[in-house]
Amino acid sequence: MIVAGKTHQGMVRKNNQDTFLTTVKEEQDSALLVVCDGMGGAAAGNIASTIAAHTFAERVEELFQTTPSPSIRALRVAVAQANTAVFQASIHDPELAGMGTTLVAAVIHNKHTILLNIGDSRAYRIRGDVITQLTLDHSFVQDLVRRGQITQEQARCHPKRNLITRAVGVDESVEADIFEGELAPTDLLLLCTDGLTGMLEDQEIVSLINASRSLEEAVDHLIAAACVNGGTDNITAVLFTGAGIMKQGEAENG
Repeated sequence: MIVAGKTHQGMVRKNNQDTFLTTVKEEQDSALLVVCDGMGGAAAGNIASTIAAHTFAERVEELFQTTPSPSIRALRVAVAQANTAVFQASIHDPELAGMGTTLVAAVIHNKHTILLNIGDSRAYRIRGDVITQLTLDHSFVQDLVRRGQITQEQARCHPKRNLITRAVGVDESVEADIFEGELAPTDLLLLCTDGLTGMLEDQEIVSLINASRSLEEAVDHLIAAACVNGGTDNITAVLFTGAGIMKQGEAENG
């Protein structure tokens, strides 16, 4: 198993409110990937994303101690704990009031993958030249797309495209969408924030990845391209493969 990740503040924002964490358990053939995109004034977004990512990851780490493949029910508990941690922090500090964060996570055991999603950070599968979005955005524009009121292309430039309808820590409870599936040995899994998907079309993403010699290089190319295209938001990308076909890059946390 190989994982590489990177986060960047982009070309406009003064700070980075994204956070990512990765864990690989080779002896259990298991891995955990978490990406969060915080929201809130000043440093509140960074605090929200950090609390959510670490709380969720710590709970999953505890689960890994007893099983390489946590149940969906147990993962929902991990999400609930992350939500409570952010919510409690926000109500006890007036400067953090209203903060929240997206969360997209993958728990992988052997070929089996469970994805959890809250907000508009995404998970994609890259299989050869085909890229498939595996999660569904919780956003104002995605709701319009679902209702047939606008197209997916119109959603990309809609003035309210950054308005999300579900986030970790904003309310006392939150529901995560959960998806299960199998990864082929050479599949790549990409978790990312909207700072990447807002700057790059899906086909640009898969082309940059497939032109790279390693996962680490691929992540660098994705971040660089998003910056060249404007970099209007914080940018985070995490890539995973179960096949040892690329040199492992060293993950970073934002």
